[in-house]
Amino acid sequence: MKKYISGVALLTAILSGCNKTEIQEVIVPADQGNTLNLQFENRYGDQDFELLKRYAYQENDADFELAFERLRYWVSNVKLISTSGEEVAIPNSYYLIEETEAITVPHLIGGQQYPGKKRDAVNIKNIPSGTYQGLKFSIGVEPKYNDNITLTAGELGILNGMGFSDGWMWFTSYIFQKMDARMYSGTEQRNLRWDSGSNALFEGAEKNINFPNAITLNEEQGLQVDLRIDVRQLLSTTLDPWRDNVISQSRPEMMRAFRDALLQRGISLQRAENIRQK
Repeated sequence: MKKYISGVALLTAILSGCNKTEIQEVIVPADQGNTLNLQFENRYGDQDFELLKRYAYQENDADFELAFERLRYWVSNVKLISTSGEEVAIPNSYYLIEETEAITVPHLIGGQQYPGKKRDAVNIKNIPSGTYQGLKFSIGVEPKYNDNITLTAGELGILNGMGFSDGWMWFTSYIFQKMDARMYSGTEQRNLRWDSGSNALFEGAEKNINFPNAITLNEEQGLQVDLRIDVRQLLSTTLDPWRDNVISQSRPEMMRAFRDALLQRGISLQRAENIRQK
């Protein structure tokens, strides 16, 4: 038995001598089986990205090494763009992309350890058939969920170690993106702790990806989109990360710069092509 979703399209037609509103019901199969795979490959310039590995950073007056401990960001509100310009929104599309050491989550009684993990791929099912020329997504969480951590959708939830009880500001639920590292300069060491997230920052936090060619998605052909995340570009948030080693709610202009470094310089398209459906 097939499942169906009923959608209602309103078409207003002005006929000769009268106004008439017609309601047309559009039936769309709920389980089309079409697949969209999103891959987020972290890199440090032309090098593979690894936690705790030391990388050199020499830009402007900055000259130090750093070893990353954590990189996390929320990808949300994924939409495919058809060749006609229509935006096809993916329901409940909230995904935590991360490469992190273990995290203690203190807002549970007795505490709980969030395990270290690497998550760089998202597999989305039941994408409507069509021909697409690009996609878009946001970094962060919109105010509806950001203001109320008890609401859940997709992967949103308080056990992800990205909420206000994990050292974030009391009036915002989610950290939208986070980068932690240890910096080394001669005999000196310094922690880098960069967090970003607020309702104001969600506005304008959308990334548009244009495919080189239009790609048709159907029951035989899925869609593979590979994105590269250049972590080195995130350090361009400031001229001197050694000096500006802490970014948080007290520095909203730096949080915005951190967000923009990811959206404008950190993310690039590597591949968009059909894959064989399983």
